[in-house]
Amino acid sequence: MPYIVGEDRHQIYLLPNTLDDFVNEENPVRVIDAYIDSLNLEELGFQVYSGIKAGQKPYRREDLLKLYLYCYMNGIRSSRKMETETNRNIELMWLISKLQPDHGTLSAFMKNNKTAIKKLFKEFTLMLKGFGLVDGQIVAIDGTKLKANSSKKQHFNANIISKKLEHIDEKIDSYLRDFLTEDNRQKKQEITERLEAYQERIHELQVMKQELKETGEKQLCVTDPDAKSMKNNGKHEVCFNVQTAVDSKYKLIVDCDTVNDVNDQGQLSNMVKETKGTFHNQKTTVLADTGYYNYLEIIDVVDESTELLIKSQKGKQNKLANGFDRTNFSYDTINDRYICPLGYELPFKWNGKQNGKEYKRYTCTNFDTCGQKESCTSAKGGRSITRLKDEEVIEQITKNTRSQSDIYKQRGAIVEHPFGTMKRHWGYTYFLTRGLESVNTETNLICLAYNFKRVIKIKGVKELLRLFRDRARRKFLCTRFIRVKLYKSRFIACLNKQLLDRLT
Repeated sequence: MPYIVGEDRHQIYLLPNTLDDFVNEENPVRVIDAYIDSLNLEELGFQVYSGIKAGQKPYRREDLLKLYLYCYMNGIRSSRKMETETNRNIELMWLISKLQPDHGTLSAFMKNNKTAIKKLFKEFTLMLKGFGLVDGQIVAIDGTKLKANSSKKQHFNANIISKKLEHIDEKIDSYLRDFLTEDNRQKKQEITERLEAYQERIHELQVMKQELKETGEKQLCVTDPDAKSMKNNGKHEVCFNVQTAVDSKYKLIVDCDTVNDVNDQGQLSNMVKETKGTFHNQKTTVLADTGYYNYLEIIDVVDESTELLIKSQKGKQNKLANGFDRTNFSYDTINDRYICPLGYELPFKWNGKQNGKEYKRYTCTNFDTCGQKESCTSAKGGRSITRLKDEEVIEQITKNTRSQSDIYKQRGAIVEHPFGTMKRHWGYTYFLTRGLESVNTETNLICLAYNFKRVIKIKGVKELLRLFRDRARRKFLCTRFIRVKLYKSRFIACLNKQLLDRLT
């Protein structure tokens, strides 16, 4: 025959196949099975049910976690799609023994175990450290925007509300004119209904405007109040800001977080401190881009065990062009003053304090005679420069970043690697859940799935199976030892009680 022919679907075999026959020894699904079996989910904080109470029997938490991890590793996040996969995916049938939990059960599992899932990611990171796959010598941090589960039309700020109110006023005027000239009773009734609908909409917008005024917030998202409008791929979208810290050795994520800050300037200390929680008392070089450049955050981060390489932000174009950017002013440490590019002095003016950080203010006194005031500053009192008490730290970081440019250039290749996999390969450019806590859980699952898939590629299936089975064996022996010790203590307590009863 000219074509390759498959087997007859109605063929009956003498020796029937088992599920295990369809999953070869090198299949990554076997690693998921071994890893979850090596965990103590109750210790991690998962809701574990005894299964002895009356009513519907629960699913084992291990089976649901296996299902979640497998699906996230294969680009499936929707609970309904997960439910569908349990009916047709042979690997999943093998993994969870042909169980078919419905989408409600799957959704509730994630909802009820948010803290435990975050703790699971931390546990996996520490395990990677134990395997020697992350060393913490060089860690790069960066953020990316993922779209929130919300329409752009449900996002409002003061400007949007004002424009909508103006548009509604125009519509109302137009309908009122039509109402006065219309003779048909039915059409007049339709116009009246539309006018009532517009009045209700005006009331809703006025309530939103008042809420923004009372809370002091600049924007409001009706569908997901935690989401914010952010610049994403050159346009403004309702998003969340996903932060990651990636180890340079194998491009594995050591920490992740999701925030609703529109930029990264307030996230440097948070990410570095979380990363240092994994690498205690260890020398770590942290790489960050210009978006994290914030004097107060930088001073908060640097210590004896943390070296920071970060590029400073560029000054305003006009000041860079005419030579009056802050970087063109030199500091005289002996006389405690700044010298401008023209050689004029900016003597010390006064001390101040901002966000708990002390600073000094230096102000020019020759701005009327230098002839370059318009190019230098628009302030009536002349050019002023603020110097933090720990400004030497900032200057040293700038110097280190320039001298170690070969290390700093690795930043993009390190930290963009996971984002490329998640967003381009898996298509995770948006969140399915709502609320900051829920999207944080989703981020932890995505990062866990990324790390897991990468570890399989690095170590191989057989090696990981051996490591996880050893962990499971140790867990079993440890649990057995604790139980024996507990029974022994109870037995001794019981004997002591009987002796006391006899003596009394």
